[in-house]
Amino acid sequence: MTASAAVLVMNHHHAQFCCRRRPALRTATFAARPRGFTLIELLTVISIIALLATLGAGLAGVASRKAKESSIQAELGKLVTAIENYRADLNQYPPDNARNGVNVNPAVHPLFYELVGTYSTNNGNVYLTVDRSEQVTAAEIQSAFGRGGFVNSAVYPERPRAYLRDLRPRQIREIRLSGANDIELLAVPVDWPRKWLDQAPLRTVTTDPRLREINPWHYVSTRPTNNPASFDLWAIWATGRTVNGTNEYRFFGNWKD
Repeated sequence: MTASAAVLVMNHHHAQFCCRRRPALRTATFAARPRGFTLIELLTVISIIALLATLGAGLAGVASRKAKESSIQAELGKLVTAIENYRADLNQYPPDNARNGVNVNPAVHPLFYELVGTYSTNNGNVYLTVDRSEQVTAAEIQSAFGRGGFVNSAVYPERPRAYLRDLRPRQIREIRLSGANDIELLAVPVDWPRKWLDQAPLRTVTTDPRLREINPWHYVSTRPTNNPASFDLWAIWATGRTVNGTNEYRFFGNWKD
């Protein structure tokens, strides 16, 4: 081998050596371990959640009470208007539950029948509501309300005047009294709470717990206390809450405090 050939061989090996890829250096990497919550952080989150839940429940309770108050006030206004229209047509306010000139029970009265109107049948011995869905006898009227019949009544084909229309089922409630079955009452849209049935407005006329939950409108047209020249109409809303050891009641009436 000549010197020039030897140089070519050496250069060839050198070129091969230079062209080989060197292995890349591997850099060790370590994944960072996730850091958990500390006890203080967990307690803080739990406290915030509990606070938000309490605030939410409180706001929901306030909204519910406001809705009930608005509903009662709206129905009070409708009833007052109906009663005043009744007087304008018949020149008297609807009778209440009076005996010998004294109202004996403001919670039980014929206001429903007088405002929706009735048909007198069987020579005045039976009265039917305008839609003929309910009937009551003269004997039951006497036992329940101390009267022999209704003022706003007509004999078919004449029609009685209708001062209340489109009443919802919860606005009319049926009770059973001694000597009078299936008497209809105008009811407040909020029932009386079960835990306070011993204070219910109907506690003196029925022992049935289900009937005691009915919360009737109170009505007085015989010697009314708050509106001597007209009538007293009011609702009692037992909220079911106890404030400072006292049961909470809200009153809604057609007079100014």
